[in-house]
Amino acid sequence: MRRSYLLLPWASPLGEIRIVKYDLGESTSTLIKKASQLYIRLANKYLKDLGIPHAYSLFLLQLWQEDGQTQAVLHKKIGIEQPTAVRTLDRMERDLFIKRVRHSDDRREIRIFLTKKAKDLQVKAIECAKTINSLALEGFSATEKKALNKLLRNTITNLEKHLTK
Repeated sequence: MRRSYLLLPWASPLGEIRIVKYDLGESTSTLIKKASQLYIRLANKYLKDLGIPHAYSLFLLQLWQEDGQTQAVLHKKIGIEQPTAVRTLDRMERDLFIKRVRHSDDRREIRIFLTKKAKDLQVKAIECAKTINSLALEGFSATEKKALNKLLRNTITNLEKHLTK
């Protein structure tokens, strides 16, 4: 892989201005983004035969755990903006994966329920997810997998903490 570098001005503690080389290939954010993009591409490849785009899988996984959640709860759990969630749910409804039902007591509250089509895909889709994770972590020991997940959870916690300040 070709390395990319940025040359950045940097002021030393003594006030000297220096140009430092910043290795984009070793940047944690670049590595996480690249891994995420590759995960999504691989997920789309594996889920294609089931007719499930990766964006749907995020909602389906939540609804398979607990059907009938509200749009507001789902978008927060998945970690995407409300308008993006609404557009994805619109497409999922069009493709007959979900149905929206207004709450009988509070008409503003919309609950999302899986259709039979979505329920029938659960086992195969979860097998795809397991396969994708297995391929991504090929060659990792159980200890390394646990360590990676712990480090990623800590990174997420740190980032969320700074977003709420």
